[in-house]
Amino acid sequence: MIATFIVYLVAVFIIGYTAEKFITKGEEGFYLGDRNFGSFSTAISAGATDSSGWIFIGAAGQAYIAGISTMWMLPGFLIGYFVNWFVVAPRLRKFSEKSEALSMSDYFEKRFHDKSHLLKVTSSLIIVIFFIAYMGSQLSAAGKTLDAVIDFDFNTGLVLSGIFVLGYSILGGYRSVMITDVTQGLIMLGVLLGFPIYMIFFQLGGPDVFFNTIASIDPLLVSPAAGNVGSLALGIIIGHIAFGFGVPGQPHISQRFLSAKDGQTIKQGSIIAMAWIIITMTGANLLGLIGRVLLPNLDDPEYVFPTVALDVSHPIVAGIIVGAIFAAIQSTFSSQLMVTTQAIASDIWKSFSKRQYTSKQTLFISRSAMVVLTLLSIGIALLNLESVFALVQYAWAGLAASFAPVLLFSLYSDIATKWGAFWSMITGSVVTVIWKGFGLDTYIYEIIPGLAISTIVLLAVSMLTKKHDASPTKEESMNL
Repeated sequence: MIATFIVYLVAVFIIGYTAEKFITKGEEGFYLGDRNFGSFSTAISAGATDSSGWIFIGAAGQAYIAGISTMWMLPGFLIGYFVNWFVVAPRLRKFSEKSEALSMSDYFEKRFHDKSHLLKVTSSLIIVIFFIAYMGSQLSAAGKTLDAVIDFDFNTGLVLSGIFVLGYSILGGYRSVMITDVTQGLIMLGVLLGFPIYMIFFQLGGPDVFFNTIASIDPLLVSPAAGNVGSLALGIIIGHIAFGFGVPGQPHISQRFLSAKDGQTIKQGSIIAMAWIIITMTGANLLGLIGRVLLPNLDDPEYVFPTVALDVSHPIVAGIIVGAIFAAIQSTFSSQLMVTTQAIASDIWKSFSKRQYTSKQTLFISRSAMVVLTLLSIGIALLNLESVFALVQYAWAGLAASFAPVLLFSLYSDIATKWGAFWSMITGSVVTVIWKGFGLDTYIYEIIPGLAISTIVLLAVSMLTKKHDASPTKEESMNL
């Protein structure tokens, strides 16, 4: 098993390392891979980046606790993916190509003609704040996997995982992230599709017997609302569905649209992306339920899948499964590391610096920022403050509430102004932090009030500042 896992790690590192040979030595090459990725790589990379370690660790652990009620996330993600791929992606790709925008923050600045750099710096700081927590959750998932499978020290495991991803990301930039994402995404698909089918049909007596066994363990596990009724049940269902509404506001996913080769890439990739989310969400929830049957008394539910894989699989298969878990973790961590590095080294640094930098100097600054961010993420993970699932939920909500309303209104209307966009971003972040800080997420997931209030603020402030706004219309923006 360990040998198989090591082969996977070596293969990923070699793939990431060789990617450096195929990029131009500049910002567009390092941060967007020269914008020449096709539909398959764009869709699989976006899916792998989105799914992350929470699919195998967080979502499976949540299903272990709550049962089939976690499947309410699927319709929410279907809606989120539809909006992201069919509504956001085509126009965002077109604008970014024409304006040479290199990031979501860069898009906001150019869309609203913001020469003060206010929107770029604000959105970049929000990305850094929430992504450090998000990246910490990925390293925590890596530590838990190694601890469960080979009894490797949790802290040491997460530190080594962070350093490993840093190694290939710092060399090959965005292209190394994309190519490794595709490799890792295919491994994830194989495991999330194949393992549940094999276990349910060939080891656990088929679907009928399997779900009857689940019900015999605890009838609440097969309840649509985990046994809750009335307003509490409605809150649980809405909270799970709302998780998917945050997809359009995630910078690491939107970055895939900026690097797509052309409009046809987006059209073809959208079909692959929709199939991806159905397979991964269904598979992750089934993994948790399978674990509940085989290991009903786990102390930490987030250890469920790696522990099951170790107990029931041939060592070679177990090595592949552990590789799939790490694929999910590494694909997201590396993507978020790239986006956060860009936010600091390009979007924030260049907004304040008056100097002109050579390509070599820019890459040095970017790689230095990458090292610092990895160390900060490791520090967050070592604190082990919350579960992987809780950390992902928090960061996901903050990013969505901050960016989704501004992104959608800026692409499809002339309502939003620069100041409306600014205060909407600030409001989305602050509401998410306050809602979580006061424990109100116990009653309703923070993404719902965050999105609602930031949208209201966007519209209200935009109406008040419309007369003095110098932003181009959406038609002018799309035809630069």
